[in-house]
Amino acid sequence: MTDKNKKPMRKDYQAIFTKAYALMDEAIIAGNCGECCGDHCCRRRDDDEKRLGMYLLPLEYEYIQAAVATDYELHSQQHYKMPPKIKKMYYIYCHLESGCLRDHRPIQCRTYPFEPHLENGVFSLVIEKEQIHGCPLITRRSEWRPAFIDGIYNGWLELLKIPIITYHIEYFSKERSAAGNIMINYP
Repeated sequence: MTDKNKKPMRKDYQAIFTKAYALMDEAIIAGNCGECCGDHCCRRRDDDEKRLGMYLLPLEYEYIQAAVATDYELHSQQHYKMPPKIKKMYYIYCHLESGCLRDHRPIQCRTYPFEPHLENGVFSLVIEKEQIHGCPLITRRSEWRPAFIDGIYNGWLELLKIPIITYHIEYFSKERSAAGNIMINYP
């Protein structure tokens, strides 16, 4: 694609992502949460040596990760299940053998174990029953820092200003609700 064919970057989206990243930069507990589980959700390979990674939010690569993400795949609807209005998603692999570049970790890494949830126009944070990583801190919620919860909540409110992200959240919220996959809901 030539520069002439590229869509111009929206400065307001850049500002939204930058603000959300800053709001979501709080630690879930005092200290390193990875010490509780051996960095289970922050590792480059699983127990079978399969490479681990994650999907970025729509536009997250373009506005935040393009300068730092070097190991990724571009997935399209032709080969992967994704929301109908989203034509492509970036799947990035952890940057370093020892894990991620902490300052540049994606939104979903910053907000785990929370997922954004929109139902009937009401936004909340939820924790799913079925989790890939099974965060041990879910049973230790009394240790969670209020600044973490507030930062995650406010960061998602910021990201909801981007229509394609709102659509993305609504799509996965419907799937989650239909499957009954909500363990905890933080209004």
